[in-house]
Amino acid sequence: MSVQEERIAAADRLTDLLSRVTGTAEHPSGLVTVTASAVGALRSVRLHPAALGQGPDAVGRLVAETARLATDAAVQTSYNELAKTLGDSMAMAIEDFAGPPPLHRQAEPVEPARPQAPPPGSVSGQPSGTGPHPAAAPPWAAGRPRGPQPARPRPAAAPDEDDDDFFADPFRGQRR
Repeated sequence: MSVQEERIAAADRLTDLLSRVTGTAEHPSGLVTVTASAVGALRSVRLHPAALGQGPDAVGRLVAETARLATDAAVQTSYNELAKTLGDSMAMAIEDFAGPPPLHRQAEPVEPARPQAPPPGSVSGQPSGTGPHPAAAPPWAAGRPRGPQPARPRPAAAPDEDDDDFFADPFRGQRR
């Protein structure tokens, strides 16, 4: 088998391997476990029975957050497989092109979803038939302040340091 045929066969094996890579993640609350591919296709979603008691919005948020974590795990596994197959230098070149793997990025911390409060006028969590109260904030906005946010002050500009003095005489300090 020629070198080129070996490379083509190795590329085919790598493509097949990467197409089967999945990642599994459990939400920090333990209510949802998701298995997803590196492109975000969900392969499996398992809900703890207590998750269903939190309402549809909270369940959707839990699944979406956990799916992101599972996809990140699958992408990380893909990078690891690339490094094993192609070598670290090639994997780093791909990383430079495609961006760092998820576990090397600064990720936003995932806050566990809070149970959805029943709308005013409801009895034991059952809607009163009038829908949610129009002035009530959605559950996902519970921790956020209302109204426009004040603009953050810009950092002070760094003083303009002129490096010409340093580079003007390359032998400065070496003369006798």
